[in-house]
Amino acid sequence: MISQAINLEPLYPGATLCEKIQKVSAEGFKEVEFWGWDQLDLKEVRRTCEETGVKIRAFSGTKEWSLCDVAHRTEYMDWVQKSIAAAKELDCDTLILFPNHFTSNGCADFRKQYSQDAMIANVAATLTMLVPILEEHHMTVLLEPLTNKGTDAGMSVTDTSQGAAIVRAVGSSHVQLLCDVFHMQMMHGNLLNNILSNLDIVHYVHIADAPDRHEPGTGEINLDYLAEQIQNSEFEGTVCMEYFPAGETEKGMPAVKEFLKKFK
Repeated sequence: MISQAINLEPLYPGATLCEKIQKVSAEGFKEVEFWGWDQLDLKEVRRTCEETGVKIRAFSGTKEWSLCDVAHRTEYMDWVQKSIAAAKELDCDTLILFPNHFTSNGCADFRKQYSQDAMIANVAATLTMLVPILEEHHMTVLLEPLTNKGTDAGMSVTDTSQGAAIVRAVGSSHVQLLCDVFHMQMMHGNLLNNILSNLDIVHYVHIADAPDRHEPGTGEINLDYLAEQIQNSEFEGTVCMEYFPAGETEKGMPAVKEFLKKFK
């Protein structure tokens, strides 16, 4: 079974998160994702979800500290635990963790403090330390490799193979890999093989076309073929649309919904 979700953040500019939940509910979506939680009225978000029948599928558990930075590991783990508490309030069991946190100037860059191998080891070690907490609270975290282009040049985990190796080293079902096809295409391509060869640890896929991260059909990725092959594979989990509308959100929604018909 493949569930379908949509990330609210880039949609309907100017609307509040609760207004966005109402809008995507009217479009037929029953699962949503967003980024940060700490500026939200969680009670209002939960109430809106209950009124619309929409479930929070996942949100970000990363803010001011990074998985790859051991100097602030205590602060990082404290923040994840606060995020877990927020997730419970929203009846959500999944957090998305980035290798590096983001600042107003792009991703935090630790290349002067650590070698590449050290950053990878730091990510694996911190995730391993989180496992008992995740087990206690019945939570899952998704490690998401991201691009290192432009102002994000310091991103520590950028390749699907790196992320997969980290998740397998941790060795817990509570730590899984998120495959974002936009980031994958920008970094290394070979999308289908990278997803299908990791189905034991991949149960969540982000979808946007490339290189502009818009709706399906606006870029270079053959998303129809990708969807067909994922649907026909043993993939079980969530396909989440995380894209930036090429124009008005409403105008791009038909293409998004048509694409999602390929998943059952």
